[in-house]
Amino acid sequence: MPLRIKKLTARKITTLGLFVSVGLVLHYAESFVPGMGVLPGVRIGLANIVTLLAFFHYGAGFSLTVGLLRSLLGSLLGGTITAFLYSGAGTIGAVLVMLVSRRFFSGSVSLIGWSMLGAFAFNLAQVTVAALVLENAYMFMYLPPMAIFSAVSGLCTGLLATRISPKNERQSF
Repeated sequence: MPLRIKKLTARKITTLGLFVSVGLVLHYAESFVPGMGVLPGVRIGLANIVTLLAFFHYGAGFSLTVGLLRSLLGSLLGGTITAFLYSGAGTIGAVLVMLVSRRFFSGSVSLIGWSMLGAFAFNLAQVTVAALVLENAYMFMYLPPMAIFSAVSGLCTGLLATRISPKNERQSF
């Protein structure tokens, strides 16, 4: 099977730039939300709204590109490239779970459902990477409180994404 390379149009590059830029702004703005230091690594996930909307309107590949670019740039601007290891893995996990749910449960999972599934997958991937990096399986004990928080944050970001989304239809380039 030959490798297909999609043509990058000016519209696609511009849309990608806008999604990544808005994601970076939300990522930065979230650092000013008080009370996020209760559990290490816990964030509301406002920037994930952009990845979620990219998935909903443009598909998994576009969403993965937006999420990974936002994670990389956010890590570089934040001064710690190791954060990309965690957020990149989380992004891949979230998009993968949303893609599987879209393929196998098409029509029965809403934007809010994708957000909650994605938030849990994001946290699971981050905890898995932490366990591998630290060579410590006890990191998985951190998963139950993270699962609770991911349900709440996934619900909140899903509700916000539903309110922001201009249309309930998929876009194409």
